[in-house]
Amino acid sequence: MQTLEEITGKLKADFNFSDASIALMQDKGLLEDQKRYKVSDFLDALSLPKQTFAEKRKKSLLERTIERGDGQEITTGRYERYVQDFKDISSEQTLVQGRMKFAVEYIIGLTDLVSGYPQYGKFIDRPFTEEEKSKLRSIYGDYSIRDYSAVQMIEKRTKHDVVAANTWVTLRADELGIDPVLMRKVVHFARTSEDNDANVKGELYMKALGKWTESLSKLVSTLESKAREYINVTCIAETHGQAAQLTTLGHIYANLAEQIRLHAEPLLREEMFRLEGKIAGAIGTDVDIKAALPVIPHRNIKDMYRRIVGDVFGLEYACLGNDQDHSNAAFARMLDTMVNVGMVVEKAATDTWLYASRGVLAKKTEKGESGSSAMPQKANPFLAEGAEALQHIMRGMIQPIKDMVIAYREQGDLRRSITKREAFHPIMLSIISIERLVEEINNYVPSIVEIEDAIYKMGPKIASSAVQTYLKAHGVEDSYDRIKHIVMKPYVEPDEVRAYILSLHGGGRIDGSQADHIWFMIKGVIDTKNNRRNLMKAISGEEVDAAVADLTRVNSDIESRCYLLGTAVEDTELMILNAKQTQEMLERYEKSA
Repeated sequence: MQTLEEITGKLKADFNFSDASIALMQDKGLLEDQKRYKVSDFLDALSLPKQTFAEKRKKSLLERTIERGDGQEITTGRYERYVQDFKDISSEQTLVQGRMKFAVEYIIGLTDLVSGYPQYGKFIDRPFTEEEKSKLRSIYGDYSIRDYSAVQMIEKRTKHDVVAANTWVTLRADELGIDPVLMRKVVHFARTSEDNDANVKGELYMKALGKWTESLSKLVSTLESKAREYINVTCIAETHGQAAQLTTLGHIYANLAEQIRLHAEPLLREEMFRLEGKIAGAIGTDVDIKAALPVIPHRNIKDMYRRIVGDVFGLEYACLGNDQDHSNAAFARMLDTMVNVGMVVEKAATDTWLYASRGVLAKKTEKGESGSSAMPQKANPFLAEGAEALQHIMRGMIQPIKDMVIAYREQGDLRRSITKREAFHPIMLSIISIERLVEEINNYVPSIVEIEDAIYKMGPKIASSAVQTYLKAHGVEDSYDRIKHIVMKPYVEPDEVRAYILSLHGGGRIDGSQADHIWFMIKGVIDTKNNRRNLMKAISGEEVDAAVADLTRVNSDIESRCYLLGTAVEDTELMILNAKQTQEMLERYEKSA
């Protein structure tokens, strides 16, 4: 075991620490072995190379694959590829770097401010020079595994994470030739831990929001692309699980993009959404700095806070409504937006599943792919099913998180600390869900044969609402009941509807042009050219291809079905434009993070 003299000699010789830093280490108990702390571990941390975490995690595909196999849950294991950027957002090492950043920027801001008041010359007699500021900022700018490990070793003695980070900032400044006596006076001066953490975590959650909006923008882009591609692919819309009216697949995809836009509205305003940050002391009244520096107008102090919160951390400065933490109102709005948008994502996943099960969509498969371990005919929409589940789980996690950070006890408690660490998790689950849904949507194409078969079978039924409404508009007031009598049964022959129309014409209740118009509507959704029979009779590949091509032409002939499509096509065109704008507005967050 090394003696204290040997340890201090090593600290001075190998790391250039001054006597003032040695004294700080002694005060913090860093030079004495304890039950959970060994001085040798601290010295080993100091001896680590200045390697970044990004450099350390560079590994081969096989090494990464093995590492994922040891993941403790899906965000670090099987689905880690979707959220790997969170290693530099939600990890402990990133939080430590952020705390060091706050400590440094606060020191710089404080010395700039206080040095302008000579009466506080014994405290701070001058601001840091630009060279010194550059050195200080390199403490967090050149952050390495050495910094993180040192802070972790220090925390074993301080048993306080923010104190450990502040201690290391002081020691690092000494290594860089900056007065450790001054540093020890000014680091964390008149602050509470939440002044640090509120801003650090706020910045990290803005980065998490940027990753979430990046995935969401990708989903909106996918929906917009499908809406554009399938704008003329007609199909049956269902309500209450039953065939309702005619629509287009493009309209279905565009509607989902539009619903995302409406629920994401807080993020789509001209002024970008920002989370809140605060510097206001232990209970929000900034007692310590007011007591220590009464000569300095507090508006000047608040200007310093505003610059740190806004310019350095990119947050909205919360001046009022603060206790130990700020209100977390913006944080709650962000989570609410993610939940609301997530329900549309879940709907999109559910609908993809339903359209696949009904045969509206068919899955593209590759050689070697299996949908079932036992049933070779299956190609399952498992990505959509997983997307549904993850959104549901995410929603269940969000409400208790909001409870902890909004309905805290009195002026604050530390439930928020562990809660704000965990809140990254549901965001990652949401991202995995969205990314999987994007993959699933791109796995499917319209099954025109099944779509047209359904339209031909249900044609008179899905045309019935338009027919009865048209008849009412032309004086046939009992048309709803008459049409209902014809179509409310398992199968309707088109001739039954035609016979009714002819009876109305024959009885003088409608004229010939009106009868022709009604028949035009119905004819658009029945198999007047025997396309379905031709497909069933086709034997060779060429005959099958020709029959499918005929069905495809009929399906996309929206002119013949225009009266049954309502505003589907023109609405889709408008929603495609909205989707493009939504993508642009969402992409701002990832770019600014």
